[in-house]
Amino acid sequence: MIELGKTEAPLKHAWRQSVCIGRAAEILRASVQEQLRYAQREIGYRRIRFHASFHDELGVVGAEKDGRIYFRWGLLDQVYDVLVELGFEPIVELNPMPSAIASGDQAFFGYKMNVTPPREWKLWEELCGAVARHFVERYGLQRVRNWLFEVWNEPNLNRHFWTGTEEEYYQLYASAARGIKGVDRQLRVGGPASAGTEMALPFVRWCRKEGVPLDFVSTHNYPMNEYGKWPRREGSPHPPGMAMVEEFRACREALDAEGFGHLPNVVTEWNTLHCDEEGRAKWVGCKDCSRLFSAAAALHYAVAIDPYVEVFSYWTLNDSMEEAGVTAEPFGPRNQYYGLMTIDGLPKAAFHAFKYLGRMEGPRWNWVPEDKPALAGSLITDECVTTRALLWNFHEPLSCSQEWKGFLPIPIKDELIQNGKVLVITVLLSRGGGSVYETWEAMGGPVTLTRIEREALAAAAQPRHYLHWLEVREGIAKLPFVLQRDEVLFAEVCPPRIGSALGKEICDAALDVLNRALQYPGAVVF
Repeated sequence: MIELGKTEAPLKHAWRQSVCIGRAAEILRASVQEQLRYAQREIGYRRIRFHASFHDELGVVGAEKDGRIYFRWGLLDQVYDVLVELGFEPIVELNPMPSAIASGDQAFFGYKMNVTPPREWKLWEELCGAVARHFVERYGLQRVRNWLFEVWNEPNLNRHFWTGTEEEYYQLYASAARGIKGVDRQLRVGGPASAGTEMALPFVRWCRKEGVPLDFVSTHNYPMNEYGKWPRREGSPHPPGMAMVEEFRACREALDAEGFGHLPNVVTEWNTLHCDEEGRAKWVGCKDCSRLFSAAAALHYAVAIDPYVEVFSYWTLNDSMEEAGVTAEPFGPRNQYYGLMTIDGLPKAAFHAFKYLGRMEGPRWNWVPEDKPALAGSLITDECVTTRALLWNFHEPLSCSQEWKGFLPIPIKDELIQNGKVLVITVLLSRGGGSVYETWEAMGGPVTLTRIEREALAAAAQPRHYLHWLEVREGIAKLPFVLQRDEVLFAEVCPPRIGSALGKEICDAALDVLNRALQYPGAVVF
């Protein structure tokens, strides 16, 4: 039941504070730029985060024969100009190590990202200071003060993303912080950008002990991690679907307990990856981010983790990233396919879920439905002029399916009622109706698409809309709903039909004169 007059605080919408792209060079592509524009039109993110601003492919750092280094900003400027034009405040991930100043040649990912320490710490400090100074010169100090400078990516994954020791990462961070703060003390720098949250507390303790500036703490996490530790979740101490939620909550509580409550908790990578069909962690070729499942999972985590983080950046916006090689087919087993959009720019189910979650502004009504599946969730918000609702029937991947049906009680303001009724429009995300992956799978999983197949996928990528005229009794309209496994329903109350063209007398004579005047010469006028 809903108790009229009792509402909860609005969501922070930490998920909307940032989204990710694979790496900087991808942003130079026209297709990726159009996908960024589409995301800003439909959702509107504040920040964006990506790898490899210092990669050799952008030519940022060069070296003279005598070892002196120099900087070239041309391609990097093209990347960041696009982002600033689109309204993003970048999270500048400071990596990889440019060959000109690297201590080795060990690289990771298909695009060869150098993961070694610098050959001299002063060169790394000089680079970080130079890029911060250049950004200030190009985009202005006040704008760049709103950006975040994040030092490296997952340095605790030793030998993969960082070949140095943990102590050398601390030195890497301190050198970067000195370089950035040397430009302006109010520029914001943070880390450790760790895989998992275990490194966060030791890192912030070290910064406090050594007097190293730290403006935010950043970590990564994925539901997949639970299946890596406990295949099929056997032996997991966490309830189904709650491992990542409990880890972020514990991280926030630990930081607060040790006097770090002022530090924003910035999550710069997460997504809906869980496991393969056997319940095992599978980073390449897992279809969780592409199928309908991802929509309900995204809503579950974005809402549950909202109290514990300030930024919750989804990895990634699109499928163009090439960590495991070049992505070409719509979907497939040879790459990650983590995106909210396909490589062709079609929105996946989770894209729509975030779009409608972004409309859930204002105080929340407290509704506790009976007989719902364990992980199903709901939001009902009151944004001054209208009421909206969002339902999702999320299931942990290894669980049995359970239908969720009932009546959604929607509080209705008196001014929205017309003849005792109210118009509610609903949007259903389902397989083949807002979730394009299942339609592609039904086609047989083609690597290349014919024109008609592309049209069919474009149609399947759009959700279905329905109209409902509901009776209002005692300030409540009851919307009947049936949600199958992982389906999502969005509902919005519409205003009364003021100014409708239907049922009004129209100046027929004037329109007749106009119609006659617009006829082609020689046309027969009846």
